[in-house]
Amino acid sequence: MAIRRHHLIEEAKAELDLAYEEVKRAEQAVMALEFEYNERLHHVSGGAETELISEKERKQEAFNLDALYEMQNETAQRFALVSAAFAIVSSVADEEMSLDLIKRILFRRDFLRRHKLEVDRHIRAFHRGLREYMRKESSAEADSTVRTSWGEIERMTSLQAKEAKAA
Repeated sequence: MAIRRHHLIEEAKAELDLAYEEVKRAEQAVMALEFEYNERLHHVSGGAETELISEKERKQEAFNLDALYEMQNETAQRFALVSAAFAIVSSVADEEMSLDLIKRILFRRDFLRRHKLEVDRHIRAFHRGLREYMRKESSAEADSTVRTSWGEIERMTSLQAKEAKAA
């Protein structure tokens, strides 16, 4: 039986690819500036060196590499989680085991205790929608269920992260 491809996982991969390309582009630009300014430093001395180095650092900071690395990390994590959830749904036949595995990879136990009903509801909807999409019919309705429930799962994981930061 062939597994149908789902747009959600393809979009997560595309976001990761775009983030990677943006980081690569910025890193190459920073390195080009480094090379350019190192060449220019050979032709200046004294106070001009300090000024030139400061100018180079300002230009390099404008690329916001730290923010780009963070974006790349977030998209990698999102892709990994979406991929793991899809793999579980497609490979674990027992529904309760499948649901439990998804909960375990996405949520900490203390968060699950506080938000059990809501988390269970969204994971169940995601699971059923994806199973329907993969095994029965890749319909717009099944796609909508998967997207909506995954959006709620991501909202819950964001809430979990905020709670962890506040603690």
